[in-house]
Amino acid sequence: MKRKLRILSALSFALAIVIFIFSYILFHYIAPDGSFTAVYQTAANKPFVTLLFGIWGVMFLFSGVMSFLAACIFCRDTKERKVN
Repeated sequence: MKRKLRILSALSFALAIVIFIFSYILFHYIAPDGSFTAVYQTAANKPFVTLLFGIWGVMFLFSGVMSFLAACIFCRDTKERKVN
């Protein structure tokens, strides 16, 4: 169970990073008509959409931290010996 929670934590953290990168690209490289452009935009053309993606990334970051804490708290490292 601990291994599964650690994998969930790592995947959630990786998804959060990918979403943050995508949100950054949306914030700086989207034109007013909604198409992507190679020109760096200093002002955001679609700030509400990038805000929503940023919030979604924070949710994945939170779930990654919480699953890591659950793995540390609820799963022990010691192995119990079976008595025959």
